[in-house]
Amino acid sequence: MALLSKQTTSNKILTDSNRVRHPKVKTGCITCRIRRVKCDETKPKCMRCCKYGTECGGYLPSRSKQSVKVSTQNRILIPKLHSAERHLLLPTLNQFGSETEKQYFNVFSNQIAAAIFPYFDCESWMRIIRQACFAHLSIRHAAIAIGALGKTYEIARLCKKVETGERVVMDIKRVSGSQIRLQSTSSDDLDKKANAHHRQALEHYDKAIRIMRHDIENGNHDIRTSLIICMIINCFEHVHGNHKSAAIQAQTGLAMVHEFQSAAQRNRLHPQGYSSPCPDQIEDFLVQSFGRLEIQSMSVFDPRPQEVHIKLKNEGKEIIEKMPNPIQTIEQSRNYLELITRRVMHFNGSIHMPRVNPSVTGSMPYPSPVLNMLPLGGNRNHNPIPWIELKIPLANAQSILSSEILIQEKKELVTELDTWTQASNNLLQSSISTSSQDAISALTLGITASLTRITILSSLFLNETAYDTLYPEFSQIVQFADQIITIQKEQQSRYWNMQRLNLSTINMNFSFDLALIPALYIVMIKCRHGPTRHKALNLLRENPRREGVWDSAASSGLGAWVIDLEEDAARDRLLSSTSSYSSPIYNTFSASEMFHSESLQSNDDILTYMSSKFPEEVRVRGAQMRFDLLERKASLECTQMDLKSKKFTRKKGVFSW
Repeated sequence: MALLSKQTTSNKILTDSNRVRHPKVKTGCITCRIRRVKCDETKPKCMRCCKYGTECGGYLPSRSKQSVKVSTQNRILIPKLHSAERHLLLPTLNQFGSETEKQYFNVFSNQIAAAIFPYFDCESWMRIIRQACFAHLSIRHAAIAIGALGKTYEIARLCKKVETGERVVMDIKRVSGSQIRLQSTSSDDLDKKANAHHRQALEHYDKAIRIMRHDIENGNHDIRTSLIICMIINCFEHVHGNHKSAAIQAQTGLAMVHEFQSAAQRNRLHPQGYSSPCPDQIEDFLVQSFGRLEIQSMSVFDPRPQEVHIKLKNEGKEIIEKMPNPIQTIEQSRNYLELITRRVMHFNGSIHMPRVNPSVTGSMPYPSPVLNMLPLGGNRNHNPIPWIELKIPLANAQSILSSEILIQEKKELVTELDTWTQASNNLLQSSISTSSQDAISALTLGITASLTRITILSSLFLNETAYDTLYPEFSQIVQFADQIITIQKEQQSRYWNMQRLNLSTINMNFSFDLALIPALYIVMIKCRHGPTRHKALNLLRENPRREGVWDSAASSGLGAWVIDLEEDAARDRLLSSTSSYSSPIYNTFSASEMFHSESLQSNDDILTYMSSKFPEEVRVRGAQMRFDLLERKASLECTQMDLKSKKFTRKKGVFSW
């Protein structure tokens, strides 16, 4: 047999004698190896892929000669595949039920998957989700569903408003096909197409759910696969507007990560959201993604009791103490800042009013992550309140404010944030000057740092006037948000000039991560400097988007309502207290015109202005809303003093968009 093999090989060499032989190289990028072309091995992305507009798949981990002898099962990055499938990254045509399915998947893979991570590099996510779509039918159907949902959004922009019948044409040049063809299409036809895409989205999502249930019940999913499923379900529910179901997915994923990290050895070196204790089972990216989901959950929907926050608020303290100075990369800066932010949010949750009215006894802080990952309903006792409104219960105020331990914890958190700011300053400043993706990432970190500072500094506030001292942070948030939006618009403009409408794109303006909306919301609600809060309001109104559970339309609606209530109350107070203001000339000014003081320059002048024009009795507190993104309606609530009775009253409103 050996002779036969050798002879056969010799004949083949003679037959192919004209072919130029090169030694087989295994160090190129994944994409070039699949295409069987020579890779220049530039890192992190090879220039050959960039030159030809191909998505570079990155590089496999390098192995020493000694490590080759070790079993390949020591570090499995993706589920084990059949030998004929190992070289594939994306599903092939014969893995789809139809050409339509393939088109929907391409929409997700080529347009939506990267777009839902607009503020930071998404290379790890792209690699993980594409491999998962290839390996798991359920995840592939979920991706197809999101692609179909994207087509629904694309066409829905050309449909009529239900209330007025007015035709809405938004960014018509960005919709696939020529502008002339689209303008000749009737609104009824567009309605039918949008409904057809939406029906396909729901059908494929239903298939994904059924397959997931079957696989989970039969134990066919490891924890890594379960976390990826949880993320993609979360994406679909958010894009579709089912924020309650998305919140359930977040809590379920957090439970799985918590159990995984608790069971690992040396888990203190891998606090939740920072790094994976077993990267051969679950990559750092997945652990970090659920750490971000935890911050997102704590910003509005966290149902966990105070005991959980007390337990988790010290996680990561040892890692932060060893923070490098200076910090060298955006990714490193982001990971440390999120670790600090998570500690701040847990500290906040440990001293403030819980969002949940307990309906059952027991102390189970996390749900069992078996079948709970699939949308089955929400917690009816849950109160969706923005974290900034979770005030210290009056019954506990004296003991909390006099607690030396809590005051010391607050100082430590402020010091950690100051240390991060100093360590990251040079990196962020140099990145911002580039006006590139790094600039967007650096500005986003700046916004997050300002918001985290507001959160910790206001954690022991008992009145609204105290927020005036945070004006520098409010101002910086608005400035950085404006810069991000400007850079994004410039990038989009350059992209479309280059493409010349040859390719379509679907921008659902959805981000998996938080960035602008909660920060601008806090400015609208808590900053009483007219120009600054109105600028924040306009940025949200003019640049609609969703970030996780946060929706710019709903948030700007609540913000505008609070601004109107406060400005109207301040105007009424001035009119009633000063007879000179009762002149007909003064009465012609609107409340917003009266309090739009552009001329103020110094912080001291601005603080004086806010405290004099907006005294404590006119300020709104406890603003919250219950919203339905599918119905596009929100119920608004807040507390404000009645100037006549001098008693605080509960006010309600309804906002539709």
